[in-house]
Amino acid sequence: MCIHPKRKRKSYSALSKLQSFANTVLADGKKRGRELVVGSISKEVVIDLYQKGVTLETTDVIIDDAVIVKYIKHVKNQKGAVVDPDKYWIVEKTIRNPTHIYEDTKQKYLVYVNTRAYGRSRMLKVIVHPNFKTKGRTFNYLKSIGVISIEDMIGKQYRKIK
Repeated sequence: MCIHPKRKRKSYSALSKLQSFANTVLADGKKRGRELVVGSISKEVVIDLYQKGVTLETTDVIIDDAVIVKYIKHVKNQKGAVVDPDKYWIVEKTIRNPTHIYEDTKQKYLVYVNTRAYGRSRMLKVIVHPNFKTKGRTFNYLKSIGVISIEDMIGKQYRKIK
């Protein structure tokens, strides 16, 4: 495949459904029950969870507007532990192509990590709650997003899947 040097390529952020969704939510700043499918859990993770006795009802990962609204005036914003409003596209990229995936052995969450997103000493951490149940529905809920130190992922609480 040859790319013409003068032809502009669209950036991933311009193509990101999550960035567009986040921009809409951030514009009005209110929880309205909006949802978006940001990706899916890989076959590798599905097999790993199945071997541990967990059968997923779906592989879709869903975020709702409440997660984005939560970070508008979050306490962690002061220390730089919150994703920049114009970088939600990196969250979608992390779900689709993570550097690592861990299982939180205490709370049974999936932890998607992108070590390339924020430099050498920090990384993006995305928490997905598998088989989250609410209002008669079951889905994989993207419940938390944060920027953390690499040292925060070292410990017995996390079991590496990928």
